[in-house]
Amino acid sequence: MRPVSRLSRRLRAAVRLERERPWRRRLRRWAPAVALVLLVPPGVLAAARAGLPERLSLALLGSFEQTSRALGLVVREVTVEGRVRTEPEALVKLLESRVGVPILSVELNELRKQLEALPWVRTAAVRRQLPDTLHAVLEEHRPLALWRERDGARVKLVDEEGEIVPVSDLRAFTGLPLLAGKGAPRAAKELFALLAQTPEIARRVTAASYVGERRWNLYLDGRIEVRLPEADPAAALARLAAEERAHGLLARAIDVVDLRTPEWIVVRTVDAATRRVPQPQGGRGA
Repeated sequence: MRPVSRLSRRLRAAVRLERERPWRRRLRRWAPAVALVLLVPPGVLAAARAGLPERLSLALLGSFEQTSRALGLVVREVTVEGRVRTEPEALVKLLESRVGVPILSVELNELRKQLEALPWVRTAAVRRQLPDTLHAVLEEHRPLALWRERDGARVKLVDEEGEIVPVSDLRAFTGLPLLAGKGAPRAAKELFALLAQTPEIARRVTAASYVGERRWNLYLDGRIEVRLPEADPAAALARLAAEERAHGLLARAIDVVDLRTPEWIVVRTVDAATRRVPQPQGGRGA
C-alpha cells in the first residue's frame, strides 16, 4: 500500500483558519451541543433543506454550522491514499471545495462518485477522521495491455480486471502487449495468468489475438504466430517451451507454430528474403 499523500499546500492555503484550543477541551465545554451535532446526520440536513419552511430550515442549518465550527468539526485537511497515476491537480480541484465546511455535512457518497469519475480511479472510499480530516482511499486501474477491437480501430488501454481505462494519451504504455479481437479485454486476465506458467514464452509475447471469443493466437518477438488450442492451452504452451529449450525452435526461420493438435507441433517455415511480420487479427477465425 502506498503511503498517504497529503494534498496540503493548496489545501492548507485554503484553510488558514484561526487556531483554537484542542477539540477535546471544546468537546467538554460544548457537550450539550455535541449531542445535537452528532445526532443530525447529513441526510437529515438534506431533508431540512428540502422539506422544512425556509426560515426554520435556515435556522437549523445555521445552528448546525455554528456549533460545528465552535467544536472544530470543520474540514481542515484532506489526505489521499493509493494515488499513483491520478493527477494531483485533479484531486486538489475536486477536494479543496470541502475544506472549511462542517465535516459532518460532507456527503461522502457524492464525493466518492466524483473521485470514481476521475480517469485513473477504479474505486474510491471516503471516511471522516474527526475532528477535521477527510481521508480518501483510491484503487486505481493497473495497466495490463493495449486493445484494438478490429483493424483500424482506436487502441485503448486495458487494466488487470479487463476494464477499459478512459485515458487518451497512451505514449507511456507502448511497451505493453497489443490485444486484438472482440472480447479480448474480458479474457485478458485469464490469458496473462496462463502465460505466467511459461515465463520464457510470456516475455516474448508482443501481441495476442482473441479468435472467435474462444481461443488465442500469440505473436512472439513481432514475427512468429503461435496458434493455441481452445482446450488446454496451458499444455500446448508447455510443449512449446519444452521444444524451445530442447531444440531452439523459435530461433528458426518460421512464421507460424500451430499447437491446436495435441499430438503435433505444426511449423510453417518462411524464406528469409520474403519473411513477413504477422499481425494480430481479431474477430472470426478457426
